[in-house]
Amino acid sequence: MSHCPKCGIRLPEDEDARFCPNCGAPISRIIKSREAEIYWTGSLKSRVLVFLVVFILCIGITLIGALTRIERSEANEIMQEMSKLEDVIKSSDAQIILAIIFGNNLLHTLIMFIPIAGPCWGTYVLYNTGKVFAAYSIISDAGPVTLFSTVFILPFAWMEYLSYTLAISESLWMIYAAIKRNFRNEIIVATVTIVLCNVILLLAALVEVALTLSF
Repeated sequence: MSHCPKCGIRLPEDEDARFCPNCGAPISRIIKSREAEIYWTGSLKSRVLVFLVVFILCIGITLIGALTRIERSEANEIMQEMSKLEDVIKSSDAQIILAIIFGNNLLHTLIMFIPIAGPCWGTYVLYNTGKVFAAYSIISDAGPVTLFSTVFILPFAWMEYLSYTLAISESLWMIYAAIKRNFRNEIIVATVTIVLCNVILLLAALVEVALTLSF
C-alpha cells in the first residue's frame, strides 16, 4: 500500500479516491510519480539537467587538456603515437578501420558506465584527448582551442561525446540509485543506455570511416 509523500499517512485502497484523506494531496499524481520511480531514479527534468552539466564538463575537461603546456619532446612523442595509429589505419581495409574505431570508443564508454571509477576514467581519457590537441598545436603552430573547435564540424565528434556523456551520467545515477536503494531498477535503465551508446558509436564509426576513406 502506498503512503502519501506529503503527510506520510497510508493511502486508501479505493481506486476512486483522488485525494489524500489527511492532507488533501492529489493521489493520482502520487501514483504516477511512484510508477515513474519504479524504472529509474530521479525525474526526467533532473536527468536532462545532469546530462547537460556532464556534457559541458566533458568539453571543459578536453579543453583543459588542450590548453595544458607540454614540452616539445612530449608533443613529438604524442605525434609519433598518432602517426603509428594513422599508418595502421591507412594500411587496413574499411572493416578493420571500423573495428578499431568502434572497438576503442566502445571500450572507453563501457568503462565510463562503472559507478565511481567510470567518471574518473572518463576524466582521464578526455584530458589526454585534449593533450593530443595541445601536441598538434605545438607542431602545427596553431591555436589548441581552434583545433579542438574544428573537430566539432564533424558529426562523429558530437556522437562520441554524446555517448561519453550518457555513460558518465548513468554512472552517476547508478551511484544515486544505490544510495536510494533503487539500484536494481536503475540497472534496467543502464542496460538500455548501453545499447543506445552501442548504436550511436557504431553510427559514429561508420561516418568516421566514410570520411577517412574519402580523403
